[in-house]
Amino acid sequence: MKYQSTCRRWWLQPVAMMLLVIVNPLFGAEESPQTAPVPQPGLELALTVVAEIDAPISMGRTPYGERRVITITGGHFEGQGIRGTIMPGGEDWQVDRPDGVTVFDARYWLKTDDGVIIKVVNRCIAALPAEELQKAARGETVDHSKAYLRTNPEFEAPIGRYDWLNKAIFIGTLTGGPGPRPSVVLRFYKVI
Repeated sequence: MKYQSTCRRWWLQPVAMMLLVIVNPLFGAEESPQTAPVPQPGLELALTVVAEIDAPISMGRTPYGERRVITITGGHFEGQGIRGTIMPGGEDWQVDRPDGVTVFDARYWLKTDDGVIIKVVNRCIAALPAEELQKAARGETVDHSKAYLRTNPEFEAPIGRYDWLNKAIFIGTLTGGPGPRPSVVLRFYKVI
């Protein structure tokens, strides 16, 4: 039976190829993949996170650079259709590489107002321009506002109301936080 159905459809592939050759030019498909217009990605603010943190704990020099950890003690977040708190117990492991770049690797959990737990793994790179690195080497004050500092969060949300977080790429910014307690502000943008 399988042999007969395969034999009856032997002609489909050549006919489909002929149709592509005939029909494509009629609809302007003569552009190559290299010249075809590609929409440029955009950004849409998805979440603003204010994370409360403890003072850094130095681990010391490792083969990868100077390493430290910062405990994430709490905080809050808000976005379109989502809000809640940051659960205590998260960590932000940082390493200062020999090339002057600091790499962050933060792992923490969001708890929405309706009780849903969302895992966050957020990687970040902070790079100072050469002149600021030279100031640091001389022991002078460094202007951190000149740093390239971007984050790349990944979310793991349960299937349901917030699973849109599992289905997109996000990038973010990181700045110092408000208030009397040490904190940072992260703004996460969905790439659209």
